[in-house]
Amino acid sequence: MASLTLATIVALTSWAAYLVATRRIGLRRSELRGAATEALAYLGLAVVFLLVNLAVGTGLILGLRALTGHFISVYVVNDATLAILSLLQALVLHCWRERPR
Repeated sequence: MASLTLATIVALTSWAAYLVATRRIGLRRSELRGAATEALAYLGLAVVFLLVNLAVGTGLILGLRALTGHFISVYVVNDATLAILSLLQALVLHCWRERPR
């Protein structure tokens, strides 16, 4: 039930954003597909950053365990903050890549 509620909320706000964008801001409907494609490219980049961050974090923790002999939990990298920071990394790289040269 919670999933349906969240999907409904996202659908309603997406529809409202579409209406505001096309009627008030003046964005063209024909450009929506290109924007969605670019957003998916950005999200793909975020997934790559997340996977690399998880791999590096796990490697560092395992390395520290081996070097120091102290137990450090791998669950440290299991944090939503890492996903948010990966999104931020992808956003910066995406915007940097798209800037005119």
